[in-house]
Amino acid sequence: MQSIPSRIEIPQQFLPYLADTIIRFKYLRPDVELETGEGFVLLSGAHVSLSASIEREFLFCLYRQKVYAETLPLRSALIAGVTGA
Repeated sequence: MQSIPSRIEIPQQFLPYLADTIIRFKYLRPDVELETGEGFVLLSGAHVSLSASIEREFLFCLYRQKVYAETLPLRSALIAGVTGA
């Protein structure tokens, strides 16, 4: 049974991280189909009837991707400083 797609508006500051988030989310939730548009994502699939929890999962992945990307230079510098590489 296909449910009504759940639409998530993506804030402008998160758009650079959307592509990587979609890849990660598809790995974690292969049962959910994603479509992107201008500043939004549509989630659909058999289990999207629990849309609030799936939306929360997607937004958490998006937030984690932003934090990962923004802290990567700091972590790289720290590792280089400790290892001398």
